[in-house]
Amino acid sequence: MKLPLFFEDSKIPVILSKIGPIEIGAISLGIAVFSRGKMNDTTRRHETIHYRQWLELGFIGFLILYPLLWLIDVASGMSGYDAYKSSPFEIEAYNNQDDATYLEKRKLFAWMRN
Repeated sequence: MKLPLFFEDSKIPVILSKIGPIEIGAISLGIAVFSRGKMNDTTRRHETIHYRQWLELGFIGFLILYPLLWLIDVASGMSGYDAYKSSPFEIEAYNNQDDATYLEKRKLFAWMRN
């Protein structure tokens, strides 16, 4: 079985968008990636970067650190959207989602360098 597992045409991003700071098109939740519609290569790569981050931090570590960093930014006065975009996890994913070779050469904890 190849990971992460991709689930297209899912209602999960739709439901999470109702409580999230952004309109979610796709989301990585542990070993699974859920998207509203069909995923292109860029989206698959972006979400696979997040999957690697989940692995590095252990699933519990990512589940704690990702929202904690977001909350700290919001508490400091950022909007929910700006806090999302300033996340080191998102910076790594957005900066490298168009590089077809990134996942092959990605270094461990690359998100910490952002």
